[in-house]
Amino acid sequence: MKRNDWRRLRTCLMLEGKPDRTPLIELFVDPAVKAAYLGKPICTAQDEVEFWVKGGYDYVPLSLGLIEVGGVLSGEATMRKRAHYSLYTDEDVEMKWAAEHKGVITSFADVERYKWPTLNQMDFSPLEALSAAMPPEMKIIAILGKVYTAVWMLMGFESFCTATLENPELVKAMFKKTGEIQYAALQKALSFDRVGAAFMSDDIAYGQALMVNPGIYREHLFPWYKRMGDLCRERGLAFIYHSDGDLREVLDDLIACGFNALHPIEPKAMDIREIKRRVAGKLCLLGNIEVDRLSRGTPDEVRGLCRANLRDLTYDGGYCLGSSNSVTSYIPVANYRAMIETVFTG
Repeated sequence: MKRNDWRRLRTCLMLEGKPDRTPLIELFVDPAVKAAYLGKPICTAQDEVEFWVKGGYDYVPLSLGLIEVGGVLSGEATMRKRAHYSLYTDEDVEMKWAAEHKGVITSFADVERYKWPTLNQMDFSPLEALSAAMPPEMKIIAILGKVYTAVWMLMGFESFCTATLENPELVKAMFKKTGEIQYAALQKALSFDRVGAAFMSDDIAYGQALMVNPGIYREHLFPWYKRMGDLCRERGLAFIYHSDGDLREVLDDLIACGFNALHPIEPKAMDIREIKRRVAGKLCLLGNIEVDRLSRGTPDEVRGLCRANLRDLTYDGGYCLGSSNSVTSYIPVANYRAMIETVFTG
């Protein structure tokens, strides 16, 4: 059994059988956790690859496209707070959030004035650097950022919700603009041979429900997902979806868009065993190891969660183990180690 083997992960994502062991997967691991795990900071592409290799992953993730949006992207309309968020430093760090009320775009004039990034302005050189540093048995998963999230963050959530009723043409124009940018970024990313899958990260739900009426998604968002899914399918590549929250109302829509796998099956929002029964043979399920337990539990408690998922969800190969969101700076490295090592030790 190879420690790193893209074919293992692809078999799982595409529901093509049961691999030699359950693959690991994460959307994001905080640099401080990576450094604690490796015993050195992550400074180069070689360091980045070394982390994913030693962790036992079959891929290296890379964020591309319109990732940072709203006030975070433009430097305007941003909420900031300094606090002790990390276990790995005694210093406070600054966190940023996009504006909840009024964002940087609230009119057609704002759409025209906004400095939208073009494909030529996007930096794809990290793809080349990672490709050169990676062993041949691994691939890159391109993380394509956001479409819906970009729209509401740029507008501000309250302004966005109001506009769905009072200015639907502006909402339509915003989805068109962000969708075009992300589609072009995906096309470019998929032109690199070492890219083996695309990961659309775009939260549309919270713990109890969808963020807005599903009709909004069906009219403006899912058609873009479908176009991107078609692009991946034409190239024989996996298409993965990330959204926190309760997605049960739109699971069939996501399948119809062409997604092969769903991440992270947030435990407080959905029962992964119920979802497994519902989407068996249609979606590979990813993640689900509760971040709260990873943060505040013991290594033994983490191992218990992982073993239960490995016991209950891997019978057909359609499950990859990882956190129920991402590996944050408030997760102790001992708990992170306990999670990833369970796929090797049982």
